Amino acid sequence: MNQRRFVVAVQRCGLCVVALFALFGLTACKLGAPPAATPVPSNSAQSPVTITFWHTQTGASRAQLNAFASDFKKVYPWITVRAEGKSNDGDLLRQGIAALALNQTPDFVIAGPRPIADFARREALVNLDSFLNDPSLGLSAEERGDLLPGALEIGRFPELGNRLYSFPFDARAVALYYNAGLLRAAKFNAPPRTWDEFGAAVRSATRNSVRGWVMWPDATVFYALLFSQGGSVLNDMQTGSQLGSAATLRLLQLIAALSKGDAGYLAASADSARDEFAQGNAAFWFGTTNDVSAVTVAVSKAGSNLEWGIATIPQQDPDRAVTVLFGENIAIFRTSPERERAAWLFARWLATPEQSARWSRVSFGIPVRLSAPSLLAADPPLGLPLASINNLINPLPTGRGIPTVKDAANIDAAIVELWTAVATGADPTAALSRTVQRVNRALGQTP
Repeated sequence: MNQRRFVVAVQRCGLCVVALFALFGLTACKLGAPPAATPVPSNSAQSPVTITFWHTQTGASRAQLNAFASDFKKVYPWITVRAEGKSNDGDLLRQGIAALALNQTPDFVIAGPRPIADFARREALVNLDSFLNDPSLGLSAEERGDLLPGALEIGRFPELGNRLYSFPFDARAVALYYNAGLLRAAKFNAPPRTWDEFGAAVRSATRNSVRGWVMWPDATVFYALLFSQGGSVLNDMQTGSQLGSAATLRLLQLIAALSKGDAGYLAASADSARDEFAQGNAAFWFGTTNDVSAVTVAVSKAGSNLEWGIATIPQQDPDRAVTVLFGENIAIFRTSPERERAAWLFARWLATPEQSARWSRVSFGIPVRLSAPSLLAADPPLGLPLASINNLINPLPTGRGIPTVKDAANIDAAIVELWTAVATGADPTAALSRTVQRVNRALGQTP
């Protein structure tokens, strides 16, 4: 199967969910039927079991989780699933830690990577490798090959023996937003594939009051840009910084050069950066696939005829495309064999192509199964035509995760300060040296 990267250009449309599928090459015309699912265990001699999970979803997404629980019971009648919402990941983590002390944890959570890593460090979670590799309960090779590239790997935590503690459910990615009209005016017929092309496009699109790149220093975005340059944030064991690399310096030098040449600039806030792009004041902006709906609304409010699109971020090596993949995934608490097994069956069922497609329809996330969009072809999200997708290059980008070590928030803060400093005139080499020292101190490597 020839999986390809796609880009979709959008002209004042509704929520462009189809663009998320396009970003990872997920179109019905390119993918075959979903692989055969692992058979459902017989319910003969199965004892009834009730399991509870916590999540942070609201609105239609919360309603969909409740619908999943109801529909799952039709397939696994001996298992009852109950959902309990929390306000955010921080609230979920705090209550989870308190529940651990009382031995009253939920059976599983749907949460971000850092709360899951925290629970794993407390030895509260099941190593899912045992389920994944189980001959009767696990995923076949065909099913694993149908997962979004990197979706399974980001559930492994290098600092915890590379064990699998989270299972794919909800996927988001860092992406490049571009103004197609400004690109054409600058003699570019497609968004840049490489960083050299990106620098050239930013400079060429800068004219009069229009700038090439509006920036907001976001750590997750920086990690994606660094990965696409061939770099890493931490070493394999997550015990020391690897920011002091040629890849990081290349990225910082590009930021510095474009900023000094007035082709790139820092916005006053994250919302301002998005609005500057939506108003047609900049050709490029890096955001996440979460931002598609917000950009659509901002473009509508601007009242312009802006033609915009979303694409995979530029790459040092386009044949080995990489971006940051993140989202709310599933982690199972250590309880009893029966409850752990029931939680795994629900997690595995949620990751089937049919349920992945249902989740993407309401959450606007990227399906975690490559075959899921083929199930949406007859009724695309919000009626958007899949025919609006244009095939540009090969291959499919692979997702990598953000740092999940204990002091990851301090690393994020150091990255934001680094980006800000370089964009406002600091020497890239000196600023990077200070950041490497700061990150290593956060990791306990230097005094």
